[in-house]
Amino acid sequence: MSRLEWMAVGLMLALLLPFVTAFFLYLRTAYRKGGWKEVKVSFIISVVALVAFYVTRLAQNSELQLLKHGVDRLTR
Repeated sequence: MSRLEWMAVGLMLALLLPFVTAFFLYLRTAYRKGGWKEVKVSFIISVVALVAFYVTRLAQNSELQLLKHGVDRLTR
């Protein structure tokens, strides 16, 4: 891998670390609030929220791709 690719991988890992830390702190706070039952509920809520965010982004990207293809066909 080139130096630029290694820098990109490092940047992605640097961006992932705060997310994982925030997730851990969220679950730790839930544990302190109500024990393992609260952690289970909080974990389910956070996973559903992440999946909903991913599905929304996927839908937006697919709409943009359709628009791109439409504009490309018109300009040919």
